Amino acid sequence: MKSEKRKAARRLEALRSLLERQGLDALLVTIPENRSYISGFTGEGMLLITHDDACLSTDGRYATQARLEAPAWRVLPSKTLSSGPLAEVCREQHLARIGFEKNDVTIQQFEKFQDEFSGCGLRPVMGLVESLRLIKDVEEIALIQEAAVVAGAAFGYVLGLIYPGQTEREIASQIDYFLRSRGDGPPAFETIVAAGERGAMPHGRATPSEIRIGQLIVMDFGASYHGYMSDITRTVCVGHSDARQRYIYEVVLEAQLTGLNAVRPGVTASQVDEAARRVITEAGYGDYFTHSLGHGVGLNIHEAPRLAPGQEITLKAGIVVTVEPGIYIPGWGGVRIEDTVLVTETGCEVLTPVTKDFLVI
Repeated sequence: MKSEKRKAARRLEALRSLLERQGLDALLVTIPENRSYISGFTGEGMLLITHDDACLSTDGRYATQARLEAPAWRVLPSKTLSSGPLAEVCREQHLARIGFEKNDVTIQQFEKFQDEFSGCGLRPVMGLVESLRLIKDVEEIALIQEAAVVAGAAFGYVLGLIYPGQTEREIASQIDYFLRSRGDGPPAFETIVAAGERGAMPHGRATPSEIRIGQLIVMDFGASYHGYMSDITRTVCVGHSDARQRYIYEVVLEAQLTGLNAVRPGVTASQVDEAARRVITEAGYGDYFTHSLGHGVGLNIHEAPRLAPGQEITLKAGIVVTVEPGIYIPGWGGVRIEDTVLVTETGCEVLTPVTKDFLVI
C-alpha cells in the first residue's frame, strides 16, 4: 500500500510540473486509461488535478470503489456522472485556466463543459498524461511482461489444436479461452486469425472459413494483466509449405530481426522503421508492407510511440513497443511476425518468449 501511495504521489507531482510548464491552473482528465494511471481508480468518472488538490468525481455506483482505489483523492460523488462538482471546485478556488483532453471530448460534451465551467477558462490540451505514460516504471514493465508470457503460452497451446477443416473462428475462440483463463481480463484486442488468401488483410477478422492444407495462418493476439497489454503475431503453415511461402517468411523474419537490432535508446522511431522496411524493399516486396513497423503498448494496445516513417520521437529506456513487419500479397496471403519489446539501456529485450522458426503443423 505504501509503495502504491508513493507511486501515485510521484505521478501527481510529475503531472503538476507539466501543468506549470503549460501555464494551466488545473487539468480535467476524462480518458479512462489516463484516469486510472494518475489515480488508480478503474471505475467511471473524471479527475481534476490542481497544483494543490486532487479531486475525483463519480456517481453512487463507484463511490466506494473510488475511495478504496484512490484513497489519497478527494472523492466528490454525485447522482449522475458529471463534471459539475469539479467545476464548482474550480470556481471556489478561482481557477481560470482549465485544461481538458480535447481528443476525448465530443462537441456535445464540450458544450456541456462550457455550461458547467461557466466563468472558468477552458483550454484544449492533448498528450499531457500520455507523455508521462511513455516511460514505463518497474511495476508497469512487470505487468506487461506477465501479459506477454500469457500470450506466448497461448501460442503454444493453440498449435496443438489446429487441423485442416477447423475454422478461423474456432482457432480464435481457443486463443481467447486461453487468454481469459491465464490472464486476469479479456484479450487485449479482438484476436486476428486469417488463413490463406485472407492473410493479405493485416487486420483480417476471424471468419467461418475452414483451414486447408498448404495454407499460411496469420494469428495476432494479446493478453491483458492488471490493465496492461501484450501483442504478438506468428504465422504458421498447415500440412506442407512451398518455396515461395518459405522465402517470404524468411524475408519477414530478417526484417523483424533487423528491426529488433535497431531498437535502442537514442535512435528515432522512424530510423527503426526504416531499418526493417529496407530489408523488405530490397527483397522486392516494399509495396506489400502496408503499415508502420510498430506501436507503443501499455494500458492501451496502441499508444505512443509509433515506429513509422516521419516519427522523430527518440527512443528511451523504459519504452515498450511492438516490432511487426509483414508482407501482404492480394490473392496469395500474408506473413507477419511480431514481438512486444522493452527498450533497455543497451538495446531491447523481447518480452514475448515464442519461437520464430517457420512451423509447419
